Amino acid sequence: MKPNDITRAIVDATVDRGLREIEEDPRRSIRKLTDMGRQFSKGRFLQEVYAIFQELLRNDDSPYYTAIEHLLRNTDRKALKGFGINIGYNSLTYGGKVIRSIESKKSFQIPWALILRINPTIPGGTTPAEIENCILQGRPLGIYTYILRCSGSLSCLEPLVRLFRTYSDCAFICLLPDQELTPAHLSLLKPCINTMCLFPASTASCAANARNMRQQKSWYGTYDYYGDEDCTSWLSGERTREFISHDSSFVILIARDGCSQSCREQIGQYVKDTRLQPVYPFIMFDLYTDAYQIDHIMSSEACYFELLENGDIYTHKGLVTDYRHALSLEQIFAVALPKDKGSQK
Repeated sequence: MKPNDITRAIVDATVDRGLREIEEDPRRSIRKLTDMGRQFSKGRFLQEVYAIFQELLRNDDSPYYTAIEHLLRNTDRKALKGFGINIGYNSLTYGGKVIRSIESKKSFQIPWALILRINPTIPGGTTPAEIENCILQGRPLGIYTYILRCSGSLSCLEPLVRLFRTYSDCAFICLLPDQELTPAHLSLLKPCINTMCLFPASTASCAANARNMRQQKSWYGTYDYYGDEDCTSWLSGERTREFISHDSSFVILIARDGCSQSCREQIGQYVKDTRLQPVYPFIMFDLYTDAYQIDHIMSSEACYFELLENGDIYTHKGLVTDYRHALSLEQIFAVALPKDKGSQK
């Protein structure tokens, strides 16, 4: 199942024109981008995005203008358009329609995005082939966004890049470990216009990786972890200020394994408040909270789905083990993401 080619062509042309205009006059173009979102989203577009645009229209001194300037200056237009359309149209609009249609006939939920961890240093851990299997089965279900959490080593990057280029209609958000990218790595990533790489902000390699990605105009962002032990420093804004030096327009915060629900909720609200009342020149997201909230907007029930390095599955309902090698993705969803009884027909 593929996004409608004619509609995609219209969206492509409209976005291309919008990017040209925003380069010429970012402030004047924000209103047009807001109208464009309404035109193509058919009522399912994220209301918070509208709120961000409205904030920009109200405040000529908004730090989001700096974020936009960084994005336009540091990122190739083809990458902005390719990634943006894949996540905005293929995933959230077309894919959302497919998900809702299938969910109406099934007894399980379908997440709008799959979070997939891979660590090549773990024996018997998740492999690029298994990730590709998830993509092959996910696209017909309407899943066009894949968030890859890579840790331990960059040795898996080359086979992952092959997936990025093979599945050019998908959007990939790839969180990389604390290792400096080599010229060969950078060369591999440059043609991947459907991919945003994120680097761990509190590490020694981040500055060099961000600088090299800016030089070749590849889309990048930064990320960091939080937990109960440093929740207060995040809520005070002390940790958030550390992202400013990297000139990245997008920041993702991730709850550490074992983080309490209370801390997750506080950070999730902090991130949302920071988006709507910005102080810093970047847009922040909380991985789990926002994945869940986006799914809530797209479907009658909200969910998220993460395949861990060892093959276990983590969802908003808890941990599911020992299903990776035996079942299809639909069967896994039936086990891990059953609909609430009250929502089933």
